[in-house]
Amino acid sequence: MHAFCCPFSLPPGQPASSLDNQMHSPKKQERVKKRVIWGIEVAEELHWKGWELGKETTRSLVLKNRSLKLQKMKYRPPKTKFFFTVIPQPIFLSPGITLTLPIVFRPLEEKEYVDQLWFEKAEGTFCVGLRATLPCHRLICPPSLQLPMCAVGDTTEACFCLDNVGDLPTFFTWEFSSPFQMLPTMGLLEPGQASQIKVAFQPLIAVIHEVQATCWYGKGSQQRTSIQLQAVAKCAQLLVSIRHKHLEDQDTEGFQKLLHFGSVAVGCTLERQIRLHNPSAVNAPFRIEISPDEMARDQAFSCPMAHGVVLPGEKKCVSVFFHPKTLDTRTMDYFSIVPSGCASKTLLKVVGFCGGPAVSLQHYCVDFSWVNLGERSEQALWIENQSDCTAHFQFAIDCLESVFSIRPAFGTLVGKARMTLRCAFQPTHPIICFRRVACLIHHQDPLFLDLMGTCHSDSTKPAILKPLHLTWYHTHLARGLTLYPPDILDAMLKEKKLAQDQNGALMIPIQDLEDMPAPQYPYIPPMTEFFFDGTSNLTIFPPPVSIEPVEVDFGACPGPEAPNPVPLCLMNHTKGKITVVWTRRSDCPFWVTPETCDVPPLKSMAMRLHFQPPHPNCLYTVELEAFAIYKVLQSYSNIEEDCTVCPSWCLTVRARGHSYFAGSEHHIPQYSLDVPKLFPAVSSGEPTYRSLLLVNTDSMLLTFSLAPQRGSDIILRPTSGLVAPGAHQIFLICTYPKGSSWKQHTFHLQCNASPQYLKEVSIYSREEPLQLKLDTHKSLYFKPTWVGCSSTSPFTFRNPSRLPLRFEWRVSEQYRKLLAVQPSRGLIQPNERLTLTWTFSPLEETKYLFQVGIWVWEAGLPPNAKPPATTHYKLRLVGVGLTSSLSAKEKELAFGNVLVNSKQSRSLVLLNDGNCTLYYRLYLEQGSPEVVDNHPLALQLDRTEGSMPPRSQDTICLTACPKHRSQYSWTISYSLLSHRDNEAGEKQELCCVYLVAVYPLLSILDISSMGSAEGITRKHLWRLFSLDLLNSYLEHDPTPGELTYKVPTRHSMSQIPPVLTPLKLDFNFGAAPFKAPPSVVFLALKNSGVVSLDWAFLFPSDQQIDVELWAEQAELNSTELHQMRVQGNCVFSVSPKAGSLSPGQEQMVELKYSHLFIGTDRLPVLLKVSHGREILLNFIGVTVKPEQKYVHFTSTSHQFIPVPIGDTLPPRQIYELYNGGSVPVTYEVQTDVLSQVQEKNFDHPIFCCLNPKGEIQPGTTVCVLWIFSPIEAKTYAVDVPIHILGWNSALIHFQGVGYDPHKMGDTAPFHKISSWDNISIHSRLTVPGQNVFLSQSHISLGNIPVQSKCSRLLFLNNISKNEEIVFAWQPSPLDFGEVSVSPMIGVLAPEEMVPFVVTLRASVHASFYSVDLVCKLYPQQLMRQYHKELQEWKDEKARQEVEFTITDRKVKVIHLTWPPKVLRLQT
Repeated sequence: MHAFCCPFSLPPGQPASSLDNQMHSPKKQERVKKRVIWGIEVAEELHWKGWELGKETTRSLVLKNRSLKLQKMKYRPPKTKFFFTVIPQPIFLSPGITLTLPIVFRPLEEKEYVDQLWFEKAEGTFCVGLRATLPCHRLICPPSLQLPMCAVGDTTEACFCLDNVGDLPTFFTWEFSSPFQMLPTMGLLEPGQASQIKVAFQPLIAVIHEVQATCWYGKGSQQRTSIQLQAVAKCAQLLVSIRHKHLEDQDTEGFQKLLHFGSVAVGCTLERQIRLHNPSAVNAPFRIEISPDEMARDQAFSCPMAHGVVLPGEKKCVSVFFHPKTLDTRTMDYFSIVPSGCASKTLLKVVGFCGGPAVSLQHYCVDFSWVNLGERSEQALWIENQSDCTAHFQFAIDCLESVFSIRPAFGTLVGKARMTLRCAFQPTHPIICFRRVACLIHHQDPLFLDLMGTCHSDSTKPAILKPLHLTWYHTHLARGLTLYPPDILDAMLKEKKLAQDQNGALMIPIQDLEDMPAPQYPYIPPMTEFFFDGTSNLTIFPPPVSIEPVEVDFGACPGPEAPNPVPLCLMNHTKGKITVVWTRRSDCPFWVTPETCDVPPLKSMAMRLHFQPPHPNCLYTVELEAFAIYKVLQSYSNIEEDCTVCPSWCLTVRARGHSYFAGSEHHIPQYSLDVPKLFPAVSSGEPTYRSLLLVNTDSMLLTFSLAPQRGSDIILRPTSGLVAPGAHQIFLICTYPKGSSWKQHTFHLQCNASPQYLKEVSIYSREEPLQLKLDTHKSLYFKPTWVGCSSTSPFTFRNPSRLPLRFEWRVSEQYRKLLAVQPSRGLIQPNERLTLTWTFSPLEETKYLFQVGIWVWEAGLPPNAKPPATTHYKLRLVGVGLTSSLSAKEKELAFGNVLVNSKQSRSLVLLNDGNCTLYYRLYLEQGSPEVVDNHPLALQLDRTEGSMPPRSQDTICLTACPKHRSQYSWTISYSLLSHRDNEAGEKQELCCVYLVAVYPLLSILDISSMGSAEGITRKHLWRLFSLDLLNSYLEHDPTPGELTYKVPTRHSMSQIPPVLTPLKLDFNFGAAPFKAPPSVVFLALKNSGVVSLDWAFLFPSDQQIDVELWAEQAELNSTELHQMRVQGNCVFSVSPKAGSLSPGQEQMVELKYSHLFIGTDRLPVLLKVSHGREILLNFIGVTVKPEQKYVHFTSTSHQFIPVPIGDTLPPRQIYELYNGGSVPVTYEVQTDVLSQVQEKNFDHPIFCCLNPKGEIQPGTTVCVLWIFSPIEAKTYAVDVPIHILGWNSALIHFQGVGYDPHKMGDTAPFHKISSWDNISIHSRLTVPGQNVFLSQSHISLGNIPVQSKCSRLLFLNNISKNEEIVFAWQPSPLDFGEVSVSPMIGVLAPEEMVPFVVTLRASVHASFYSVDLVCKLYPQQLMRQYHKELQEWKDEKARQEVEFTITDRKVKVIHLTWPPKVLRLQT
């Protein structure tokens, strides 16, 4: 699109409206942009595209009348010959009618053509642009794109459209820089098409990014268009807290978080949550990382949310799960919550303890005593789980094939539950039966239950086995006596080869033991007893009787022939004959022959194991049971000594087989297997155990067999068996880890006797090393340290093993004064990071190099036990001892001027230019003024001790609060502190501090009046408002009472607030008639001090506390009523009532007195300077009745200016009288009293009134001229009556001082009777709306000779930027002398400054001159209009006088409706 320029201006109310409609679409339709001018809707421009040379192309220009009246217009044809239309003719358009004007374009060259078609209307002219362009490439895009605010490390996106507004297909390529990315970076746009460009912002630093992206296009990519990409990157912040805190948690801000899970049952999962709060204004992407760990295979902690985003101002809860799998271990890990940009990583330490089941039995021995053959005995006992963890248990016994049975043989105990077990004994042969049954518990060591009973028949009555016999047997087993039969033991006992101990057990006599104690049965860990029971190559005690093999697999036996029996070999390792009896169920498919047999000592017996499956396609697994016993125990009569009775030995053989035919599919097993990934951690040479849980989830039997992989060094129990539907099987696995690297142990689980259902299971183990991981590559560097101080350095190490370790640091004796570590010894848990602190304390300025060691060994050893193995590491420590000093950035620190009783702060910057950290203590001493009575110092330090890193600076805040106006000085010193003996070094001066305590100083520079007080001279006003006295009050220090409220405060509940200041004076507004314009007085305030100040005029209502109606005073006195009337009707007003002034700044205040009530109005107003003076101003004003005479006397006394004695021509002096009424008055000074004074002074006229009688016009001031001529150096006084004819009289006390100039010399106060002479020379007192200012509002000519001429150059300054001002000085006649201004009239251009000269010609008489010069200002534009209308009025009046025309038209009277501005110059 091209801009259309119209060379005419539209009148107000007729703006052109633009109808511009753009769409982003795959193919844009070109629309004509229209506008409405004076009711005519017309296109801004007609555009020709795609034209050919020599061919005419026509476009239509549509004109539509959108107004409600007939439109008439004409048009001029285009200037060039390339555009033409029909012959121009007038156009008339009715409302709503459309006219189409054809425009023909005929090109002759291939170039761009531009022309205009002009239309003329009564309101003006307008044109329509005509443009024909060649086909070109042109792409446009927005000038800038503001992307959303983004966090560092995050990504935000925004889109914009790239439009092809050219006539040709255009290929484009974007050129940009990071951190912005644009997609697509290149492409092709057909004419009218638009492409949406996506901009991605990925900041890496938190700054404001502004990048210009350039799009190159066109032929040779020579054309370009640009877009400014803008985005703000901020650092995201995440506050991490723990949700639902526990007592053990640590959630202190700024420290490492500790999330404690407590004790969790093994195999269970506990969830806890942390809360992430994003206080920043941008999204906070985060990721949660767990510390890298070698043991990731068995990670106990997990966080499913690895990354996420927290929206601005919102919170998100993240779950952390603890699912331990290793029993009785304290697990620890670390999570890192990292916001985008890695700016503020939070470390979360997670700790949990894994608890397991605590299953116990009511009894560990069940004694059935003796039972007759064929009978059944049953006893009950309970099994209990004392923990909160669910326990799975299983008794390792085949209850169907044993004489003992336990119901239930397996089960599940929930936490704190108890279950009753039924134990039964049903023997099949008369024999002693004893079996030690293991109770396997998932995640707990097995328990052992001893089952014993004796079976008697009519013919065979074995000795009855009792629990005491079992105890003796264990003792005999440890003493090696169990391999001897009872008859041999009886013989040896008789022959004194054996003896009995105190418990009745057999032992070798003491004399044969060579003073060694008899062996006792040792404590055997349950796992060790279970695995090393004599059925394998490893055993604790050699078995008396053994059988091989203990496990037989018949494989497939589909029949009908029975499989060949499997030979068994039973070996008797004892020195007595034994009897073996097999327990057989009648319908059992497996049996052993012979069923009973005797085996001689140290001999073996061959047996056969038979299998006959009764049903086809079935699985069979049993555990056959046999009891072996000494032959002599089959008859109790053979036993002479009860201590020789021993239990029977139980032999078991596991047999399995199936009757599936070849090719038949075994039923599919359905089960679950709980397999851990790792063996528990153990130290070197120790076995480690694990339990597995197999649950049959099918409705059919499940058989299993376990086989370790070839070369694997694990032991599995049981290796085969059968699991009923819904039942479970517990496996125990044992291995001896070797080496510190992880080793994989693999075994195969085959189900239902089919190779098709083979599962490979792997578990890892390793020998836990005594290993630590030290940070900083075993080197630690201390920062340079000042000799006498200490520096610390943290050192972190980690325990990568799964065992808790003990550590101890060992420092050489010679280094113990230089080095210390805390803690020096302790316990470090698995995977724990421990940070300890090393302390370095140098003794001299040199470089130190140390080497210390840390010893590590396994924890959990008995006290004072020597660890079997230790590991040690060496740590290298490097430190440097230095000397240094402190300095101040500014040797002299000046507060400048400070308000008394106020606080001001300054920063003292301390510099440490050395290379070591310094610990210092500061001292403050006051130099002036002297401190008395131990009063606190006026300067305070925010801290007196601290530390400074090397090459750094520290800021100490100094706070001054002076109590008196004075000049203060302090000295700040320092000393360095030693950590070794906690003593301070020598004091050294640091810097000096200076302060000047002042009060705020407000002064009155000038005064001016308007309204009814306009006739009062400025000098008279100065006296009426007691400004000399006010300025003197303001120059002095405030009293303590004035500082009761340092700032304006509402503090009173009374209508008349209490006065806290002794200073009072009058502000006299003079007098004026009733309903006269208000008397307005302008005061020029200036801050003459050196500090900023706040001032306020407080009326009584401004000091009064607002109270409820019921608390207000019921009755008011006359004074209170008068004040309420004055305040309620705004008789007195101040604007502004408060303000602030910087040093040297001036401000104008308007004081107004409205003449609303006849009489004298009074109002106490408090002038309050914050932190300074408080002065009570009595506002006084008089309102006179209409037509009443009134002369306002300022006071009843008047002081003449001192005059030297002997002066032959004393000066004339002035006494002013002001007529405050509305009628002229005549005054008369009674001079009789003056004659009396003359007679008393040698007939010399001491006082002489030159105009004792005269008239005073309303609202004006008359100067009564006096001559004071002293003849002695003393004070003269006279009371002179002044009569006002027709009104009252006043007695005025005139006083004058005569002095000897020869004695007083220059000290004579001749011309300094008032501060008015010099105080307001440069003041700039203005009234509202005033644009012209005088360079000086007051001229003091000083002392000039009589009959001389004195001039001053001044300037009038017009600050208006566009207004001309006419000025005119009004003549001011004097009774004596002459004052003139040149030029008297003139014109001030905008922002012009015009000079003028004020000249005083003194008379022949010595006089004091005081005159107000008035300059009136008129706007030049209004003045010209006034003169024009005035001349028209005069011409009309003259015409009417000549023509004598009678008309009803009233004569137009011209009134000046604008008041002129008035400037006053006091001379």
